[in-house]
Amino acid sequence: MKKPVYLAIAVFFSFGLSAQNLTPRPEVVIPSVPVSIAEFESLQTSLAKTPEGAASLMVLAVHLYGKDQTLGNQTLISSVLIKNRQKSNKPTAYKGEDLGNGDRYLIGQLDKYKMLANAYFKGSEPANGYSPSNPLTVETFTNPYSGEESSGRIKLFVATRGAASFRPITVEKDSDGLWRAKEFSSLCVGMMPAK
Repeated sequence: MKKPVYLAIAVFFSFGLSAQNLTPRPEVVIPSVPVSIAEFESLQTSLAKTPEGAASLMVLAVHLYGKDQTLGNQTLISSVLIKNRQKSNKPTAYKGEDLGNGDRYLIGQLDKYKMLANAYFKGSEPANGYSPSNPLTVETFTNPYSGEESSGRIKLFVATRGAASFRPITVEKDSDGLWRAKEFSSLCVGMMPAK
């Protein structure tokens, strides 16, 4: 019984890649899950030198939000473009900045869809209850319309086995030279329930 299921998953995954006309980017391995904002920002300094690193950090921030909303909120703010943040003294603010209202609404969706905390890591799928492989790894792809990295902005597609297609995220090179998320709404929508 397991062979037909694995074959169906392999065919579905392969068809999904070709149907979306996707080209793989280098995988990003997260060596260890940060337990503080200082650890996250240290990791950000090394990983956000590339677009796929920035996308992976946003995925990690979603993961952290699912485990600890305070730390996750700080990492989400740190993962979004500086120009997309707003000055704030709200309890959700970090270093005097918060997400814009639209992004804050999206983050509220993470409370509704608990599976999203792990759904974008390699090995995570509905059949295994969205349990990712270790070390945590994020796979990203581009398509012919993604744009060029050299322009300072590119759309990537984050792999997931919990939806019919991979989820887009647009990242941009920020004023400090690090890549960060510009648009990530598709990472915050629901997926197939865990089995």
